[in-house]
Amino acid sequence: MAHQANKIIVGLAVLLFASPLVAQTQQAPQQQSPIPNQNQNRQIQTLATVNGEAITRQEVSQQCMRRFGKEVLESIVNKMMVFNECKRQGIVITEQDVNDDIVKSAKAFGMSGERYVKLICSRRNITEDRLKNEIVWNELALRRLAESQIKVSPEELNERMEFEFGPKVQVREISVGSQEKAEQILQAVQNDPASFERLAKQHSVNPNSAAMGGLLPPIRRNSGLPEFESIAFGLQPGQISNVFQIEDKFLIIKCVRVNPEVELSNEQMSLAHERLIDEITNDKLRDAAADLFIKMQSNAQIVNVMNDKKLSQEMPGVAAVVNGVKILKNQVGEECIVRFGSMVLETLVNNQLLNQSLTQAGLEVSPEDINGEIQRAAESLGHLNPDGTVNIDEWLSFVTANDPTKIDFYIEDEVWPTVALQKLVEDRVNVTQEDMQKGFQANYGPRVEALVIVSTDNRQALKVWNMASANPSKEYFGQLANQYSVEPASKSNFGQVPPIAKFGGRPELEAEAFSLEPGDISKVVQVGEYWVIMYCLGRTSPTVTEIETVKEELYQNILHKKMQLEMDEFFQRLREDSQIDNFLTGTSQPGRAFIEQARAAQQESGAAPSGGQQRR
Repeated sequence: MAHQANKIIVGLAVLLFASPLVAQTQQAPQQQSPIPNQNQNRQIQTLATVNGEAITRQEVSQQCMRRFGKEVLESIVNKMMVFNECKRQGIVITEQDVNDDIVKSAKAFGMSGERYVKLICSRRNITEDRLKNEIVWNELALRRLAESQIKVSPEELNERMEFEFGPKVQVREISVGSQEKAEQILQAVQNDPASFERLAKQHSVNPNSAAMGGLLPPIRRNSGLPEFESIAFGLQPGQISNVFQIEDKFLIIKCVRVNPEVELSNEQMSLAHERLIDEITNDKLRDAAADLFIKMQSNAQIVNVMNDKKLSQEMPGVAAVVNGVKILKNQVGEECIVRFGSMVLETLVNNQLLNQSLTQAGLEVSPEDINGEIQRAAESLGHLNPDGTVNIDEWLSFVTANDPTKIDFYIEDEVWPTVALQKLVEDRVNVTQEDMQKGFQANYGPRVEALVIVSTDNRQALKVWNMASANPSKEYFGQLANQYSVEPASKSNFGQVPPIAKFGGRPELEAEAFSLEPGDISKVVQVGEYWVIMYCLGRTSPTVTEIETVKEELYQNILHKKMQLEMDEFFQRLREDSQIDNFLTGTSQPGRAFIEQARAAQQESGAAPSGGQQRR
């Protein structure tokens, strides 16, 4: 969907992190250089100690540069270009401008500006100063630079209004890989329209819709799939389409219901127009900002020294030259630490802990172990050649997003720690006969097909339960789900969710589901912070009835899950038992052994001990 895609794309401004410092209100911004200060925080040379072993600033800088140096250098270059363009055009972004923009963004989420800032800073692990002075400032700067190019046409507004408030049609689909198979299925559903849901479960290659009998969320106009929309809106409830092709799939759809357009009052229409114009403008601003950067880059003289071996030898210590201004490697390294140092240091601390544990246990991770884990991961996720052998190259391309430079980081940050933990816990894990029986029931046993209503409020759930009990029909329950369920899938699909299995981690819900007969309505079941009501449709029929036929596969699956749980618990205990001082984040953890020793010593002296992680 074209405009939906724009909504979820992070603005270029945010990605590029470009800006000088925010100006004081009603004052021109001080034209400080966007190049990071190479001397900031350089006095701290040991950034962490792990059980007495040091991790130096140089190590963290090197690892940050390996992983993020290219990205950070590009953002510094972009900082300079935005900074210089604003200076050339006399554009001034005041402190009040920045604060007003934050308040506007916060209101969209129903928050105060202060709470919004804290949430964003926490999620992105950045300071308030950086959020305001870099990210928000830069976004405003790009808007000012591009806003003269932006205009929303009446046609664009009408398309967005129709998408949001126009009629919607809900359909079931059957999607297969060949036209011949699709035509056979079409003949079957034309002869027996009631079989559509069952055949969708059996044959559709779309796993999400197949699990719900082919049911899709309501289709809107102007969603980006004009052919699909045209066919869907051309059907009346109960009608079935002919076979049609979308990309490499052949589809048949059946109309379930048509929801009429939403009627708006004049006031509601005016507010909707105002909101949608603002959304469309922001979408177009992102596109205009992208074009603006292309023009900036084409006009700028940029020499990337850091990624050129010859130039690096000729200009040692230089990362890039932008319009004659040098950006030094140590400046990039320091900016890498500012942005990614906490995350990279945490990885180094964890690997240090694992190395210490391996040494203490007399164990080591070999290249064969690494290769074996990569092969296991590739095989478990279906990266196989036509002859059934594991396709390692395809897996590595997938896991690194087709970037071969990231293979080493994948091995260092994911594969090696996984193998190390496996080595440390493998003697503690075994699969029992009870595990096998439960696993068989969960994976291959019968499941309960049900419509579901999910609520976040107990009183609301009881109210809905009373309404459903007064009219215990499948159709009415589905309408209640569409009106009251807070879970998006069950709401949009009129209560329909994937079948409920045993031993899936929700024992109260599962016990209630398996106690129901077709047509029964469950009691209100609390699941964590939610309250759930179910309408039983029936049970699925198992395709595998003998455990022996899947014994080896089931054993490996259970072993892997139990191993993962033991690895998680082991590593949590390892962290708790270790003495970790992090000078970058200013935290200190004395470790359980130290706390117990201190407690014993304090008890002898009659004083109460203290422990746990502390802020410096």
